[in-house]
Amino acid sequence: MFSELSTSDKKRILNELRRLSFLSMGLSSPNPPVAALILDDSGRILASGRTQISGGAHAERAAYANWKESLSEQSKDQKTTHSLIVSLEPCTHFGKTPPCRDLVLGERPKELVIGFKDPNPLVNSGDWNLYRENEIQVRLAPEVTKYSLPFLFGFLTRMKKKKPWIWIKSAVTEQGFYAPNDHRRIQITSKSSEYYLQILRGKFDAIVVGPKTIEVDEPSLDFRLSEDSFLQRGNVKKQFSSNEEKFFFSPGKEFLENLLVGSDEKERYDFHLNNIHSFQPYRIFVLGENQILSDGLIRKQHDINLKSGRKGCIFYRIIGKDFQIRNSSKKEEERLFELSDFPVSHFHSDEGGLFLESLGERGINTAILETGSFLYEFVKGHLENEDCILTVVGNKSVTIPDGKKFAGFAQGEPLSRFEVGEDQWNLQSISK
Repeated sequence: MFSELSTSDKKRILNELRRLSFLSMGLSSPNPPVAALILDDSGRILASGRTQISGGAHAERAAYANWKESLSEQSKDQKTTHSLIVSLEPCTHFGKTPPCRDLVLGERPKELVIGFKDPNPLVNSGDWNLYRENEIQVRLAPEVTKYSLPFLFGFLTRMKKKKPWIWIKSAVTEQGFYAPNDHRRIQITSKSSEYYLQILRGKFDAIVVGPKTIEVDEPSLDFRLSEDSFLQRGNVKKQFSSNEEKFFFSPGKEFLENLLVGSDEKERYDFHLNNIHSFQPYRIFVLGENQILSDGLIRKQHDINLKSGRKGCIFYRIIGKDFQIRNSSKKEEERLFELSDFPVSHFHSDEGGLFLESLGERGINTAILETGSFLYEFVKGHLENEDCILTVVGNKSVTIPDGKKFAGFAQGEPLSRFEVGEDQWNLQSISK
């Protein structure tokens, strides 16, 4: 039984559950990044699995398939008694794959240990009588809950609140400036952070930028890795972590620490590089009322779509109360639709909540808003306490004497702070 294992055995098992959950995050959406482990009576891990890309195997199916593959032909019908640990309750409905509950009932582990009940309304959550009727003990385990929370939190948020888990991210100077007043493009963060910033991008389902960033930077927003960025990554030192009781189960704090302090960074780098097309986030452009994308940016996004094998752009437009679609606007929106599976959606400047709900409707569990101040102000009134503000403070050699100050600078309650080479990463929770 999992509950009877030693503290060191439990930690070993939970660390593997966390490792698998991290690998699946950013890959499985709109499905949750679930991890599953099959254990023998001594706590030895017999097999493991994680949720695959949408349409592929769920974690439980992957774990049992891996176990069967590891057994010899003679022993396949003589499988040892075992327990199953899974970070999220097995699904009970037919989707792109059959119900995982039926699989578990067929495999008959003597114990089923679950981290979270599934809030998906399609799942008959908490109805565990079938397990008990088949002599499968089933229970929730707080330790599994805590280790799984950072990775499942986006999915849980979308199911319960109909919008993604939101991170507001901005690169700033020590004074909180993100750009000069003339909006010249300036590199604030150092090479030390580049690798970790890209891994962060690969873990989220969507990257969102606003009108001025689109105009000045013409960003690609794709997930990309290079050997140079990996080799030049900065040494990471934890400087602060909140020990307040209310942040004990902070998904943001736990996720960022796992991102920056990986157990085997080379393995993690290789895995993401080998699956780089599967980790591509949606690239979301929030345009001004009459803003037109440059031909260069259109070509850039078209090329990324070709490489990744899908139309990964989503476009929104912030409009005034008297906005009317003209012929020129129709032509531009037709051009944008060639890059996206979704038509351009229009919102007024006071409809940030509807914008976030629109992201949720499109199956987006997690989103990073890479922002100066416009996007932050747009959604600020609709953020939740668990949403986060991440400011990456560049090294002291980068100065902006007088510039645009990030509206979220020093806002919220401190969760954690890390030194990453020459840069400093500060994470705050939204304070409401």
